[in-house]
Amino acid sequence: MPFLNVEHLKKEKGKREWVDFASDLPPLPADGDYIKLAKPAKFNLVLTNIGDAIAVEGQLDVDLVVVCSRCLDSFVLTMSPVFMDTYYDRAKNAGGSREEDWIPYSGDSIDITPEAINTILVNLPLRFICDDGCRGLCSLCGTNLNKSKCNCEKEEIDPRMAKLKELVTAQEPGGRSQESE
Repeated sequence: MPFLNVEHLKKEKGKREWVDFASDLPPLPADGDYIKLAKPAKFNLVLTNIGDAIAVEGQLDVDLVVVCSRCLDSFVLTMSPVFMDTYYDRAKNAGGSREEDWIPYSGDSIDITPEAINTILVNLPLRFICDDGCRGLCSLCGTNLNKSKCNCEKEEIDPRMAKLKELVTAQEPGGRSQESE
């Protein structure tokens, strides 16, 4: 889990430290399931003592194992979301409205795991697509159309015209509806 040692940093206002490290994160909860990381997350952060708090800014690099929404194959999604949070020492109490936006910590280290997970979750795409050209699955037989062609006979109909097709096929050649007889 990613912990930041701020023992020396919190003693001097205005002091900055740059930290680069890799760390494991737990599986991420998403849509009733969990997303696993393909490898440890990389953190490239700047820690700044802003007087009554520690500002942590930078970038996370993560490789997530996800399932394509079109073809249902697993693939690795690479993301690099921006990380920005401010932490205050619970013992010093930030006070006022700052406490609502800032995150408390105790001692000489900050556990950034919850905020790292939240940063990743907030930046997830609405749907996972393995490739822009992904053809998905056949709606009739379920064949992955990226891997093979299926032999299903499909009548391509614009979904907006489906009701019109139903009306046309329900009419007899004489213009009378089959249902009215």
